[in-house]
Amino acid sequence: MKGFTIDTNAKNQEMIAAQGFELAHQKGIVEALIFAAYEPIQIGQLAETANLTESSIEKLIDELNDDYATTGRSFRIENVGGGFKMFTLPEYHHFINRANHREKRLSLTRASLETLAIVGYKQPVTKAEIERIRGVDCDGVLRNLTARGLIRIDGRSSAPGKPLLYSTAEYFLEFFGLSSIDDLPPLPPLEQLKESLPKLKLTKRGEGEQESDLFEQVSVDGNDLITNQDAAPDSGLNEEPVEIGSDSGPYSVGDN
Repeated sequence: MKGFTIDTNAKNQEMIAAQGFELAHQKGIVEALIFAAYEPIQIGQLAETANLTESSIEKLIDELNDDYATTGRSFRIENVGGGFKMFTLPEYHHFINRANHREKRLSLTRASLETLAIVGYKQPVTKAEIERIRGVDCDGVLRNLTARGLIRIDGRSSAPGKPLLYSTAEYFLEFFGLSSIDDLPPLPPLEQLKESLPKLKLTKRGEGEQESDLFEQVSVDGNDLITNQDAAPDSGLNEEPVEIGSDSGPYSVGDN
């Protein structure tokens, strides 16, 4: 039409500006929801609340993390336990502890770590199965790990007596920075494990040196050891604790 022109360049610039504002607004919504959540928030909940698709949520989170890295921010958004949560970078953990006047550490004995590993890889697993692998009573260790929220009771087995089944809890994933139990490192091949085990030679009672009826002589690679067959149950309480700091994973597991 004569005398009527359209400034397409100006229109395009307005559209680009509007799209940029919309993207920033969406990122702000997702960021606010994750920041305000006390526990890891599921992607489905984010999508429903923000009225976006799950693929859009994942893209926005990637862009937020890129923004944080570019601007040198001290935190990131991570997928742990099937949900998203903000974590501070480990290099700032010491300063957070100084501000809070406390060390956020979880002390676990080697017995507790061994039991956690068995539950993690074999879950759901009964107490009897754990004790068969470890060779000691695990009552105290299981109670301790359950109280700390690292493992949970996951129903009952169909075996005689209907024993309790144990599985890892959500906090197990959150603490170790795992998005799912499938992220646990793979176990080495059985042949490799066999090669790393010491060679044991059992000596029958009465052979060699005379020992008390409570003890049995065991030769490990030529070195004689004495094992107590009536050892007390393993509660994991008398062992030297292994300090696992909350910065043991890629990020500090702390408050937002």
